[in-house]
Amino acid sequence: MYSLKLAFRSFFKKGQYTLPRIISLAAGLAFGILLLAEVFYFHSYDSFYPDADRVYAIHSSFKSDKSQSDFEDYPSVSGAIAPGMKAEVPGVEAATRLNPIGNHVFYNSDKQRFTARVMLADEHWAEVIPRPMIRGNSVEILQTNLNCMVSSTIADAMGGNVVGEVIELKKYPGKELTIKGVFEALPENTNFNYDILVSMVSITEFYSWDGSVNWLGNDRYKAFVKLTPGVDTKSLGPAVRKMQEKHQDIVKLEMDQGGEFLRYTFQPIKEIYSNNVKDKIIVLLTIAFAVLLVSLLNYVLLSLSSLINRSKTSAIHKTCGAQGGDVKGLIFSESLLFFIASILLAAIIIWSVKPYAEVYLGHQLMAVFTPYVVLPVLAVLILLVVLTSYFPARFFASIPVSSALRQYKQGKNKWKLALLSVQFIVASFIVTVLVVVTLQYDAMVNANHGYQSKGIYYCSTSGMEGSKLPMVIDELRKLPEVEKVGMGDRVPVHGASGNNVMSPDRKRDYFNVADFYSIDENYLSILNIPVTQGNAFSAKTAAEGDVLISKKGADMLRLNTQWQNGVTGEFIRISEHGESTIQGIFPDFVIGSIANPDERPSVFFYTPEERFKKLMIDDPSETFVIVLKVRDGMERGIMAKLKTVFDIAMPQNDAEVTSLETEQVMAYSEARGFRNAMMAGNMIVLLITIIGLLGYTTNEATRRQKELAIRRINGATLSNIIQVFVLDLQFIVVPAVAIGLLGAWYTVQIWMHNFSEKVPLHWSLFAICSLGILIVASAIAVYNYVRIANQNPVKALRYE
Repeated sequence: MYSLKLAFRSFFKKGQYTLPRIISLAAGLAFGILLLAEVFYFHSYDSFYPDADRVYAIHSSFKSDKSQSDFEDYPSVSGAIAPGMKAEVPGVEAATRLNPIGNHVFYNSDKQRFTARVMLADEHWAEVIPRPMIRGNSVEILQTNLNCMVSSTIADAMGGNVVGEVIELKKYPGKELTIKGVFEALPENTNFNYDILVSMVSITEFYSWDGSVNWLGNDRYKAFVKLTPGVDTKSLGPAVRKMQEKHQDIVKLEMDQGGEFLRYTFQPIKEIYSNNVKDKIIVLLTIAFAVLLVSLLNYVLLSLSSLINRSKTSAIHKTCGAQGGDVKGLIFSESLLFFIASILLAAIIIWSVKPYAEVYLGHQLMAVFTPYVVLPVLAVLILLVVLTSYFPARFFASIPVSSALRQYKQGKNKWKLALLSVQFIVASFIVTVLVVVTLQYDAMVNANHGYQSKGIYYCSTSGMEGSKLPMVIDELRKLPEVEKVGMGDRVPVHGASGNNVMSPDRKRDYFNVADFYSIDENYLSILNIPVTQGNAFSAKTAAEGDVLISKKGADMLRLNTQWQNGVTGEFIRISEHGESTIQGIFPDFVIGSIANPDERPSVFFYTPEERFKKLMIDDPSETFVIVLKVRDGMERGIMAKLKTVFDIAMPQNDAEVTSLETEQVMAYSEARGFRNAMMAGNMIVLLITIIGLLGYTTNEATRRQKELAIRRINGATLSNIIQVFVLDLQFIVVPAVAIGLLGAWYTVQIWMHNFSEKVPLHWSLFAICSLGILIVASAIAVYNYVRIANQNPVKALRYE
């Protein structure tokens, strides 16, 4: 307690660098803690389930192309796989399935509007991936047609007491679901998020057929198993293979496909997310380590500099009987107080940037307050306190009493240069990574995606009265701002599901395609996607079901079929569609985003506009998008006008019009968040490095003040003195910057390797970054040395 009292007094003594130490340490801790917490948060995904160590997700592992040597992993399976494993694979204690329906708008009996993520679930849900039930029995609910249960979040939004209420999904008018239970809402750190669970036996209410008993095909089910304690997934292989032979006739299929093409793997539910973001974890850990390291080294540098000025204090303590341990305890107490003050300031910083941090992280900051995150972060903080206390304490205790009483001065500065060099390594690393990340983000957003997004708008027909669709189309075409209107299943930025191109005898799958399903004759021209070979879709030249294929797909077809005269006009068979005539070929475009590209070839199938209208009238749950192009220079206020027209067919007047250009930019929100995080880290590191450099130059000038004075008296000019001192500094800064550049080059290579389009990493880019850092370092050093060198030399020599 006495050492804490003495340590508190030292806070307010002159020459202790109290404020710089707290500010630099707090800034580094705030940013470092955020990134470390995020890494631990990634590893906490789905750890909240009971017996999570024994729960596995079943993935399909397959070859979509016979020429492939490696299997592709797909996180879904056919409907019968999970119950089949429970029945026929020893070691599987329980199994369950989820079937995502999607994100939906729904209404209660008072026509109030809500949004929710909806999934179908079977009655074994509570045996594998349960949530605590607040109301109702999950087994009974999930066995009854058109029964559902909602999360506590949805229940609260609807008023609390919702059991017995009837709701209706906007996309499926007339399908009324009865709420029979409420479960505790899922935390944000889950791979499988949902707000409403509907009984699996209700599947035919939402789909035209029941695929829950399929052994092959319709592989859209999220399947999970809980293994018996002590069972290893490797031991399940023979039984799973036997199940495939019994129900899938897998031996015959492999003979037709020319080898093994389908197997099932078991992924630990706790490791799925962290395995998917391994590269991101490496980058975040590198940045967090760099920021924490530079802030801690700066703290140590300033602490050691302040301790030199307190050498007499050490001598007095020892003269009065204090042992080395007592002196070390005093410094440890000081470090502890500094850390407490810095952590409090770091907490204030984090709270002040909370809205921006949550945008980048994609979740609430409160979500990280779990034992899986808090305990590791506390362990790291304790380790940092110990490490940063040890070296200053050892240094302070080692100062000889006789030397201290003779006005002890540190004779060498190598230790300070070593600490400063590490700070410059980190600074050059962070600055260079920031520059590359910014350039890459700008390159992705501004890249040619192969289709037009500017001036393109779309709206889903979900919830629309089918009979009013023709009226909506006519009203849109009457708007003077609208150039063209078309229809299609989806837009490219949303990605596409997959189907297989098969051999004519249906025995082999050639390759998998990104299937954009139906489009009308106007869709491609609206998006400015040209048909380079063959004919575009038109009512005169194309029949319903004809197909357009991308150039990559056409090339792969020629390789598999040996067609010598091209593919236009040929017949191909694609799963789910049957036989189609290839009308033409279009250039490949970006599916999804460049940050997460879908490299598959793509296809479009022709559906005439009149057929789209008839489908909507026959089945109001049929969903597609109405796409339109706005004339140049006429976009001002257009979204409000478009919404007014679409609301004609929306019973609740809740049409959602979206800009394709905005949606395309949003596809890069993760890269933009990473860029913004790097910018924040860069500012913090530069602040800490500047504080460290100012501290070093001030301390170095004080240590060599007599040398400075003698040089001035002997006629040395200010420029001569600055040249000597700055040159000494550059000897350590230049190599440090070079090392930082190498680390930055390696890190950005990891970060960029998944991008289909990369900014070139030319040597000039790194040269400019290094030159900028060297100029800033020199300017700061020159400023401080000039300030000190201009002082009266008599003051430095008056005690000699």
